[in-house]
Order: sequence, then C-alpha cells, then structure tokens
Amino acid sequence: MRMRIFANVVVILFFLLSGCTGQHPARVTDESGVAYPLPLPAVYSADLPCDECSNRKVFLTLEPDGRYFLRISTIKKDATEDEVKAEFGIWKYVSAGNTIDLTSYADSRKSLVITPDKKLRLLSVSGGLSVIKENTVLQQDPDNPGYSDSVPLLGRYLLVDDTATFTECLTGKTFPLIRKGHYGGLEQAYKVTPHGQDEPLLVSIDGRFVAPADEDGVGYAEAVLPVHFLDIRPGLECNGEKTSVLSLTDNTWSLVELLGKPIKLRKGQNRPYLTLSSKGKRVAGFGGCNRFTGTYFMLGDVFLFNKRIGTRMACVDCMDLEFTYYKILSATDGYHIEGNILEFRDRDRNVLAKFEHAGAADENMGGCRFVPGGD
Repeated sequence: MRMRIFANVVVILFFLLSGCTGQHPARVTDESGVAYPLPLPAVYSADLPCDECSNRKVFLTLEPDGRYFLRISTIKKDATEDEVKAEFGIWKYVSAGNTIDLTSYADSRKSLVITPDKKLRLLSVSGGLSVIKENTVLQQDPDNPGYSDSVPLLGRYLLVDDTATFTECLTGKTFPLIRKGHYGGLEQAYKVTPHGQDEPLLVSIDGRFVAPADEDGVGYAEAVLPVHFLDIRPGLECNGEKTSVLSLTDNTWSLVELLGKPIKLRKGQNRPYLTLSSKGKRVAGFGGCNRFTGTYFMLGDVFLFNKRIGTRMACVDCMDLEFTYYKILSATDGYHIEGNILEFRDRDRNVLAKFEHAGAADENMGGCRFVPGGD
C-alpha cells in the first residue's frame, strides 16, 4: 500500500513539475528566435477620447498564429446602438525594441511597445483606423472573449465544382467558404466575370472567421463566412498590381499538342496558331493549311468559339492536322493558363489542346504543298 501511495505521489509531482496539468500559452517568436513575452491569445483594450460620444473603446486581439483583429466601438450621444469599425491584419514581435508591428491592407501599419507593466503603448499609426492616437495605452482585458464580428478581407476566391475557397492575401492561408450570408452575390460575380478554369480571382468582402464546426454535414477547419460581398477585381494581384498570368486575349498562341499528342511538323511547315482580340471578341488563326477568322464568347469560366470562316485550300500532309484542330476548337468549353501554356478544355475539364505563348503570329503559310485544283 505504501509503495502504491509513493508511486502516485511521484506521478503527481512529475505532472506538476513538467507543467502537464495545464496548457502552455502559445508563443510567437521574432526573426532571431526570441519569444513574445506575454501569453497568447490575448485581448487588450483602452478607452478613447471622443467629444461627440458617450463612449469609445478600442479592442486589440492578438492570435498566436500571427493574426490580429482591431475593433473600435463608438456610442454616440443619443444613439441606441454602437458604431463598430474593424481592421484585420498580421502582427510580428520585434525583440530588439520589445515592440509589436501591425500590418493591414493598403499598407496600413501600427507599432506598439510593451511597457514594463505588460501593457501596450502605441508608438506610431499609418493608415487604417487612425482614430487611435499615438501614446494610447492598452491593457490586458482577460474577461473579453476576443473578436467575433466581421472584418474587411481581401483574398483570392476560387470555385471548383461545388468547393469554394478563399485565400487571404496577408496570411496566404486558404479557408473554406460558408455558403451563407452574402455568399450568393460573390459566387454570381465570379460566374459572370471572364476567367480561366480553376483560376482564382481577387475579391473584397466583409467576412467573419468561424471556428471549427460542422456545416451542412460537412466537417471543416476554420472557415470564412462572407457577411457582405464588396467587389471583384479580375486581373489583379493582392498588392494591386496586374497579375503575372498571361492574358488569353491580345496574345498569339502556337499549337503544341492535340489530344495529348505533341504536334510534329515537317521541314518548312508552319505551326498552327490563333490570336484572340479583346476588341469585338474576334479570333484569327492558321490551321496548318488555311487561315480562319471568327468570334468567341466568354462568361465566367465558359469559353466558346462561335461561327468560324476561312480559306478553302487543299494541301498535302496538312489536312488531317487541320481537321482535328478545327474539331477541337468546336468542342472547347473553357481554358486554363499555367505559365506560358494555354490549355483548351471541354466541359468536363479534359484537356483537348495545348498552346504555347508565341508573342506574334507567323504570317507565312509555307510548308504544305497545295493540291492543284483544290477549292
């Protein structure tokens, strides 16, 4: 009996000394490996001066994964509801100055220093919610559960079949999207904005991060609920610059593969190509023997060729290639661009043909021997 009691005491002491009876607070380290000195997650708050308000307060939530949520709640005089402004971003700890740097969209930045009494004092503000003034002191607010309202978010939205995802710009993390709130407006905008198959588009939303749960019978990790859809920005990267993805239109594409087989050209034979113009949605190209022109239709990720006309010459050694090429154009339902390669796909996303970005069209048609009397 004494041995059993002794063993139990040893086990209890082991857990107490090793800290296994409670959870260790999460830590964020800076570039030199020094850990943020205070427990995480944490909420800090402060009262803000406001002459026209009965109350104004700021809340800063620091998450252990490097995200932050900033919330300013204002109750104006004679108002029944508070006015809320919010900001989302990423934060990092800098041990050299014992500071915290906050970065949000549009180059919004804030810097705070950790005081000896474990409070945060605002050093500088640039952009974003600038109603917070320098030297504002925020103290830990352990009774506050943290941020749960919606925040402005910028990211790349992608819809493949019935799976919708949102890759947030600042963190680079991809989240499932919950199909509630204003999700319908977001999906509709994506479906009518021309883009390639499996191509994400930059969107702006007011969204709320939702903790792990089960939505409509499908389990997911943390997800994003689009409370309001704001706008869609095709052709742009997160930093506002033009996307590096080559444009389908106003470029020339040379055929390199048909139905999974590389195009083999005989000596002197010119490669089939096509050029799609954004003006008038016109297409012009070369099939291996004949030139052709026509128009195309784009809506969302649907891409179709309309009626096509061309010359009607007969050539030796070229007609089989041209016939298959034209047949593929008629079966095309969408496209995808990866690097300098353009894929034409059918409605089931099967690759029908591959093209390589060529820059400028080859105006010569040599390489095929014309059949005398061909019409």
